[in-house]
Amino acid sequence: MGKLRVASFGIRGLVGDSLTPRVVIDFASAFATFAEGGRLLLGRDTRYSSPMLHYAVSSGLMSAGCEVLDFGICPTPVLQYSVDKYKAAGAVSISGGHNAMGWNAVTLIGPDGAFLDPSGGVTVLDIFHAADFLKAEWNRIGEMHLVNDFVDPYFDALERVVNVKTIREADFTVLIDPVGGAGCTYIEPFADLMGFSLVPVNAGPSGYLAREPEPRPRSALQMASIIRYTGGDVGFVLSSDMGRMSLVTEEGEPASEEYTLAVIADHLLNKQSGPFVTNICTTRTVDDIAARHDVPVIRTKVGQAYIMAALADEQGVVGGEGSGSVAYPAFSPAFDGFLMMALTLEAMAERKKPLSGLLNLLPRYQIVKRSVPCGSREGYRAIEALKQYKEIWKGGHIDLTDGLRVDWSDGWVHARTSQTQQMVRVTSEAKTRMAAEYRADEVARLVQLSV
Repeated sequence: MGKLRVASFGIRGLVGDSLTPRVVIDFASAFATFAEGGRLLLGRDTRYSSPMLHYAVSSGLMSAGCEVLDFGICPTPVLQYSVDKYKAAGAVSISGGHNAMGWNAVTLIGPDGAFLDPSGGVTVLDIFHAADFLKAEWNRIGEMHLVNDFVDPYFDALERVVNVKTIREADFTVLIDPVGGAGCTYIEPFADLMGFSLVPVNAGPSGYLAREPEPRPRSALQMASIIRYTGGDVGFVLSSDMGRMSLVTEEGEPASEEYTLAVIADHLLNKQSGPFVTNICTTRTVDDIAARHDVPVIRTKVGQAYIMAALADEQGVVGGEGSGSVAYPAFSPAFDGFLMMALTLEAMAERKKPLSGLLNLLPRYQIVKRSVPCGSREGYRAIEALKQYKEIWKGGHIDLTDGLRVDWSDGWVHARTSQTQQMVRVTSEAKTRMAAEYRADEVARLVQLSV
C-alpha cells in the first residue's frame, strides 16, 4: 500500500490507493480557495492516470469559481514559465515526474511561476485538512478554456537567453530520451530551434514508461549503448515532467546526475558572477566550482521550492540539485529540462569541447546513493535515532539543515526522509569508492535497524 505524500508544494501517491479522485478534488479545491478563485493554469503529463486526475483537478478549481486555462499535455517547466505571461494566480501540474508508473502527483505553482513556497503551502494544507473550501454559487462556477499556442512564446524566450547561433554552427547530433512523457511533442521543435540533428529515444507519448523515469546512470544505459553508433555528440535523459536530466557523453559514459548542475553552473559562472544555490546533499564538486569562480555557495533543504526561494532571497545566478535539476532565474523560476539541454549545448559550442571534455574539467568524487524503503513516520524516527550514534560521527561536522549530514575532510554522508517517495535516502561521497560505499552501507544499515 502506498501512503499519500503531502508536501507544501503538492501531493503524490499511488493512484487508486492513496491518490484518489476524492483526495485530488479536495486538494485542488484547497488551492483554488488559497488563490481566491483566480485564474489558474493546468497541465499534465502522459501517464495513464493523468487524464482522470485532470478531470478531478479541474472540477475542484472550477467549483471555487476559478477560470482554468487548460494546457493539456505540457512539461511542468513550460507551465511554470507561462504563469506570468497569462497573468495567472498560479498553476497546477499533474505529473509523476521521476516516480514510477503507478504513481502520480499534483504539484502547485505560485503566482511567480515557482513551486508554491513553504509558507503558502502550509496555508493550502490547513485549508485541505479543514475542508473549508471556497464554493462558488451555481451561476458563478468557473470556466475552462483550452490553450494551444503556449509553447512558441516559451521557445522564443529561450532563444533570447542562449547563444543559438553558435549552437547551430556546431551542427550537433543529439539524443533525447523524454521517457514517453510530457516533453515528447516538443523535442522536435526544440531541435529545429537549436539547429541540431535529433535522434529521439523513447519519444512516443505514452502512459507506459519504457525505463525508470528518474534520470541517473542506470536509466541512461540504453542511450549509452547506442550513442557512438548514431554519431551522437551528447545524450539527454529526462524525467517525464522535463524537470530532471542526466547526461550521456559522446564516448558512451552515462554520467552521474550530480554532474548536470556542475557542468551548467561552471558554464554560467564563467559569464556572470554571483551566489550559487544548491541543497544539502549535492556533490562537493559544486563547492570546488564556486571556489574556482570565487562565489559563495548557499545550501538549502532538498526541494525545488527551497532552491527557488533562496535564489530569490540571495539574488543567486544559478541553482539546482544533485538529482539532475538546474534553475536559471534570469529565465524562469523552474527546474527546466529544455533550458538544461540548451545550456549544455551552449557550453559545448562556445568552449569548443565535447561533453567528455567539459566533465574532465570538473573535480569528480566517488558518490554512492542508497535507499531504505519505509513510511514517513518510520523514516523520521530513524533519522532521529541516527543522531544518537555520536561515536560514528566522531571528528565530523554535523549539519541538521535537512535530516542528518556529517562532513569529514575526505567526504561526507547524508540521510533524510524523502518528500516524494516512501524511503529514507542515503548519500555518501568520498575521494575513494571504498570509503563512499562503506559509509553509505553503514548508515543504510543503521536506518534499517530503526525502521
